[in-house]
Amino acid sequence: MSSTVLGNSCLIFPFSRVNANAIGALVGSLDIHPILKDLKIYFPKISEIPEQDKYQNFQRIILAVSVYSTQVAKISKLIELYRKALKNKKLIVIAGGPHPTGDPFSMLINGPDIVCVGEGEAVFTEFIMKYLENDDYFNIKGLAYIENGILIKNPKPNPINLDEYPPFSVKHKIYRPIEITRGCAWKCRFCQIRSKGMPVRHRSVDQVLVYVDEIKKYFTRRRPDIRFISPNALSYGSPDGKNLDLNKVEELLSSIRNIVGEKGHIYFGSFPSEVRPETITVESVEILKKYTNSKKIIVGGQSGSDKVLKLADRGHSADETERAVKLLIKYDFEVDVDIIFGLPGEELTDVTDTMTHMQKLTEAGATIHSHTFMPLVGTPFANKEPGRIHNQYVELIVDLQNNRKLKGMHEKQEEIAKDLAIRKESDKEKKVIQSNHAGNLD
Repeated sequence: MSSTVLGNSCLIFPFSRVNANAIGALVGSLDIHPILKDLKIYFPKISEIPEQDKYQNFQRIILAVSVYSTQVAKISKLIELYRKALKNKKLIVIAGGPHPTGDPFSMLINGPDIVCVGEGEAVFTEFIMKYLENDDYFNIKGLAYIENGILIKNPKPNPINLDEYPPFSVKHKIYRPIEITRGCAWKCRFCQIRSKGMPVRHRSVDQVLVYVDEIKKYFTRRRPDIRFISPNALSYGSPDGKNLDLNKVEELLSSIRNIVGEKGHIYFGSFPSEVRPETITVESVEILKKYTNSKKIIVGGQSGSDKVLKLADRGHSADETERAVKLLIKYDFEVDVDIIFGLPGEELTDVTDTMTHMQKLTEAGATIHSHTFMPLVGTPFANKEPGRIHNQYVELIVDLQNNRKLKGMHEKQEEIAKDLAIRKESDKEKKVIQSNHAGNLD
């Protein structure tokens, strides 16, 4: 690729805190590319109105957006604004993230030209190279697009080796929590992680330490805070993601401690990662206590009804959650337990069981982190009714809130769940129109 082509091109990545981890990883993949490391990249706020003058010196512009299901309407409007502002430029829009992966057609009819389905690091760099070189990018594995009203979805690429890609961008100073594990062995039916269909992989200890050192070097004026991205933090190093390898967990945490020293802070098993109840054992808790600064551990409990947990394929019982919480509190950890109201199959008896469960957990010293079920695309529960907070919950919720024993976004998520269901119906109508259009073309 000539320097002229590269100089006349730029990438725009609208930035928000919600999408920062994905953006950091994707831009990190460009940092290590021998050519694209020199591509000009802009990071306007996702709420920022695009300005034509800002990009007047570029002929080819790539607008890249990372999209959660809750953001589709906002991103669709944003794409429309960019198309209007840059109508005299050669603009292409690519989308990736949980929503495009779960339902590429739904994403494509809301603005983008092309979407990445699944992991983006390798696909993203290959797409940009081919696009800028005027090469055919439509056959790239992992991409999907609409042609004559029909969804074309290319085969998925091979899963990447996490060690070959940075977890964030050092060049652009997008320092984010380090992704140590990708993929989840537990296929919870409400979770979009399973929709990516990825095997469980771990970033090696040596590579994690490389980026711990980068964080330490950057934050020289204050203590380094080391945080992690993982669907199940204590599964680190486990070949199957289920049977723990606590020797590997200890190797990771002790090695990080050697780098950051006693003044550095290590947060493990807290946001943006959590732990599953069955991973909480005396041995695992003692490792957390010895090497980390975590005061609070987030436990994925989800429901107090064993029936509902089974329907969701959680793979643990309510009793397991209660046991884990008691053990953590015995070791002086604060504990937040995720509870999801309105999961599919929840009936009055299940509501009663969950209320009893919440009371036991809070009496033991835990705090409830409350959610409401949202039917997310790409999951087995995608077509279920949006979650509803049963009236029986209300009095207990208020009581726990007043005593600072419950916090969360359950009310907002109940509204979002309704909006998702409405948008899904709207997208179905758009799909019918697209299909009819395709038929007319034939």
